Amino acid sequence: MKTPLIFATLATTILLSNCSNSEFDTTDVVKSIPPSSYKEIDRLKKEGTISYDQENQISIRTPMYHLQGEVKCEDDTKDARGTCETVGIEAYQNYIPPEYKTDKCDSDGWCSVIQPKFPKDIVGNLDWAEFYGFGEDVYTIGSVNRPGDPTGDNTYQIFKNNEEIFSHQMFFGEESVVEDASQVLDSPAFTFYDLGGWLEGWDSNGNAFTTPTFSRNIWYKDETLNQKYDMNASSYLFAFENKIGFVGEKGGKKFFFFNGQKISADFDEITTNSCCAGTAYPIEVDKNGILLSLAKRGEIYYFVEVDLNQFL
Repeated sequence: MKTPLIFATLATTILLSNCSNSEFDTTDVVKSIPPSSYKEIDRLKKEGTISYDQENQISIRTPMYHLQGEVKCEDDTKDARGTCETVGIEAYQNYIPPEYKTDKCDSDGWCSVIQPKFPKDIVGNLDWAEFYGFGEDVYTIGSVNRPGDPTGDNTYQIFKNNEEIFSHQMFFGEESVVEDASQVLDSPAFTFYDLGGWLEGWDSNGNAFTTPTFSRNIWYKDETLNQKYDMNASSYLFAFENKIGFVGEKGGKKFFFFNGQKISADFDEITTNSCCAGTAYPIEVDKNGILLSLAKRGEIYYFVEVDLNQFL
């Protein structure tokens, strides 16, 4: 394995901000990166410290469009449990897949999708469902069980239009079983919470509780990458020169994995998303195949630069 260039610690360069707090805190978990980071990268580039060219980024993945179900209720409320059903899908007015056709939009900006067709027969059999759109397709993620129920089997299915493409035991996190839905090399990729099981215990008051054990896992081209590459966890799939890469994890340490091989040193954290934007930051690749990312080891933050061409 070739060692990547680690060239700067953010404790002495860039201030990291928490989106809910106007004060910068360089010791907090990375939540967002202010615009000053781009100036810092530009300065390091001019100094010759790094090779990454932020003016010529390339697309390494394409996020899917998040949709929502169009709900109709018998008593015209969405709060009356048991009287509502999902009768269609809606796309937000400023975030509609180009190939989709929509009808009227409500006061909140959600527009009824009339093409592609709503997978009514699929959704009618599910107790819970969410939707993503891309191209001319609808991706439905759902379960016949109530989300997060330890007494259920916690099996969730992913459908492409009316066809099931994946089924697995998943954990329902804060909002979903899926952390990320993207298209990579023209194929869907879902990072989901892979449920390992439930641990039973007792709290200090003698009350029983259950705790889930889970890890991030990527489903891509009919395979889960944790199993294919013997990982404890995987997330943030990307591609360069028709080869895939992702953030892998083994033994509690995270690293970059590309073209079937580990290509970076170990870190405690590798930042993949910001909290205030829909786009992922800061894993980026320029037209020359130079990957730039932000990582943390101990209490120190690093920029990490890797030439992906070395691993083709």
